[in-house]
Amino acid sequence: MIAGQLLASGVQGGGEALGYRAVTMAILFLSVLLHEFSHCGMAVLRGGHAHDVLLTPLGGLSQLSHPGSPSDEIRVAGVGPLSNFAVCGLAVGGLLLSGARLDLERLNPFEAWWYPDYGVLQNWTLHAFRINAVLGLFNLLIPAYPLDGGRVLFAFLTMRYGRTRAAETTSLIAIPVGAALAVWGLAQGEFFLLLIGIFVVMEAVQLRQLARAGMIDAHPGYGGGSEFNYMPERPRRKGWFARWRERRAAARRANEAAADVALRDRVDAVLDKVSREGIGSLNADERRILDEASRRGRGE
Repeated sequence: MIAGQLLASGVQGGGEALGYRAVTMAILFLSVLLHEFSHCGMAVLRGGHAHDVLLTPLGGLSQLSHPGSPSDEIRVAGVGPLSNFAVCGLAVGGLLLSGARLDLERLNPFEAWWYPDYGVLQNWTLHAFRINAVLGLFNLLIPAYPLDGGRVLFAFLTMRYGRTRAAETTSLIAIPVGAALAVWGLAQGEFFLLLIGIFVVMEAVQLRQLARAGMIDAHPGYGGGSEFNYMPERPRRKGWFARWRERRAAARRANEAAADVALRDRVDAVLDKVSREGIGSLNADERRILDEASRRGRGE
């Protein structure tokens, strides 16, 4: 999308236009790098390690690990988009300080990428805002692994339902999301968006097959990889009716235990009377207490 907008921008003039677009592509490269370095930095702060960062035409990928909880994974995944939004704030502040006119049209990444009434630095600052806004929103709002939104979703579901069920749910959401991205990319002629959609669908299908086969640990991102080893399996959460039955059973056991204690106290009192006055001194209620204790002792 970004590359297509640059090629369709209003900059004319051969080498000069090529230079402007090269600078903007450099801004894109640095923004992706900042995004991945933010992931790595947060992982290190949470007691983990950052191994390397891989930049591809489809985006960046950081290889990292941390021994924290799913809430730590939410922080590690979420800090990338937050770093992009921080750049957006700085870019808007710089444009306002420079006296540039701002409106929603100029902040919209789907509009023209060059404005003649802006200076060169102002246009590049606007590009920085748009690029980082697209990167942050795309990664955070699309709930498909390995995008950051999918990682946040997986970590949140793991806290609630355990790793296997979280993987099943994440893949179930990611498949239609990836298909929609692929179809949209094909319809708009966005080749890279098409590839991202296909990649998301392939990852989701593989993950779903492993989860159904009970082999989630074989997935490099959800079990076999070091970055998710901290996420333990958790039992499925019981439904309301099952929890109600458990509460009823627990209350019944408590009542039975209290009745047993009361019966033992009465039996002790009766036996004490027998030892002092003899068995002939017992009345009908006291004999009934002994008979009940005898039946319980025989398991009747």
